[in-house]
Amino acid sequence: MRRVRNIVTAACAAATLLGLSSCSASGDRPDRAPRAAAPTETTETTERAEPAPGVDANPLPLPVQKYLLVPAEISAIKPATIILLNTCLQKRNVPPIKETTGKTGRRSDPDPYQVARRYGPIVKADVLTYGYHLPPTWLGDTTAPPKTSARQEAAMSGPSGCLAVSQKELTGGHPMDSPAARQISGKSFTESLKDPKVKAVTADWSRCMAKKGYSFTDPLQALSKADLSSPKPGGKELRTAAADYACKESTRLIRTWQQAETRIQDKEIARQRSALEKANARKVQILAKAEKIVARGG
Repeated sequence: MRRVRNIVTAACAAATLLGLSSCSASGDRPDRAPRAAAPTETTETTERAEPAPGVDANPLPLPVQKYLLVPAEISAIKPATIILLNTCLQKRNVPPIKETTGKTGRRSDPDPYQVARRYGPIVKADVLTYGYHLPPTWLGDTTAPPKTSARQEAAMSGPSGCLAVSQKELTGGHPMDSPAARQISGKSFTESLKDPKVKAVTADWSRCMAKKGYSFTDPLQALSKADLSSPKPGGKELRTAAADYACKESTRLIRTWQQAETRIQDKEIARQRSALEKANARKVQILAKAEKIVARGG
């Protein structure tokens, strides 16, 4: 299928929601990590209760997740976006986009900001079964992307195209979530790598891995070496991931790393709280508008 190209930023999110483009959100963690399930909100305290490795609780709670889109919100926005898009196309005498219901095609993306698994996999059952691959249940059913004609793509593309128009109508020209939150998420990850405690525990993890016969400087390097293009993990990947998990558990790497990021995020959230709360208020308005659009069918 031809993809929509050169879409303005305002329409990029809409295209992604519809499965029409490969647009991705920026500003979270490096793209070495695979995508994963969506974040959950956490309480704002200095020392948060986080799931330690071995506890089947993913994703990890981080303060900034409160200000990022979650899958339920994406699911609520998508049908409204499709309605507005097709209304625009019909006004231009272009056939509407027909949604497909087949089970072939790319999987839905449950976590566009890659908040989860930012330190690599930590759920024991998943690690032992899937290695570094994402568990199928995290990805949901595969859905065939809508088929679009050259005429439809031309009508959707560009600053005045129907993707941009429908997105602006829904959001008023505002981002669907907070750019500041995405920036904080990326900044906290980058800065946490320089945290003395994180560096020390990462070195402990590396030594632990060396004792098991693996030469990695950090968990992300181990993750980056996995062949995630293969349909299933091989024996080597499963053994490496199991060793990785064991070393994370014995060194308490995840707890230390997450606490470092939490400290950084708390400071940034306090500094930018006004902008973050305004963005969240706009998101509530957008979701309410999307609900009304779906209720009236246009």
